[in-house]
Amino acid sequence: MGVKKDDGNLRYFQIRISHKQAKHLPGYKITNYFDRVEMVAATGKIDSVPSSIVKVEYNNINFSEIGDELKDSLIIDKILQEHDNFAYLRVRAPGPIQMIIAEQEECWVTPPTYLSKENGFFMTIQGIPNGLKRVKDKLELLIPEKMEMRISKIIAGDWIAAPKLPEKRNLVIRIAVEKGYYETPRRCTQKDIADDLGIQQGTVAEHLQYAESMIINSWAEQISQS
Repeated sequence: MGVKKDDGNLRYFQIRISHKQAKHLPGYKITNYFDRVEMVAATGKIDSVPSSIVKVEYNNINFSEIGDELKDSLIIDKILQEHDNFAYLRVRAPGPIQMIIAEQEECWVTPPTYLSKENGFFMTIQGIPNGLKRVKDKLELLIPEKMEMRISKIIAGDWIAAPKLPEKRNLVIRIAVEKGYYETPRRCTQKDIADDLGIQQGTVAEHLQYAESMIINSWAEQISQS
């Protein structure tokens, strides 16, 4: 599959890799510990290694027993919230797929991105066409077996009401959605979100108000143009 000449518009590129195709990759071991690992939000890079907040699902796991087993694929920097069968973690992902993308300034990983025992690995990469083309070429060298791939149309046409938010505000609203802040009835408060992120409740309120305003205005503008 080719990529059109760069026209300055953002697109997203999605890949799906089966467990069989990924057996030679270090991330294959992650499913020995977690039933599902899902990205909530990207949080930049630490020493050139991509960092993010993820939700992990599991059965009877002790995080202290993981040790160095996943150091080549998933480094747990902090447990943000832990429950009986799921947790929110701040992690770094030094695996080869993530590092290929991290080397490119013109693209980045976004949700929906997850790894599961049942469905394998699914990743969404957003960026400009030239950056996506370079990532695609390198992934095909890393995983020579045919992968399921798709490069989208322009994002504005596919992802309505999804404006680009500043990193911190994007993180706050992602956590709010994951924890059920926007459900009826609400499953968490602004203070719960603030406690998870180690910031003030007033800062959470400000970030949510700003993000909500941007999303609503973007949605209204795109609807009026459609």
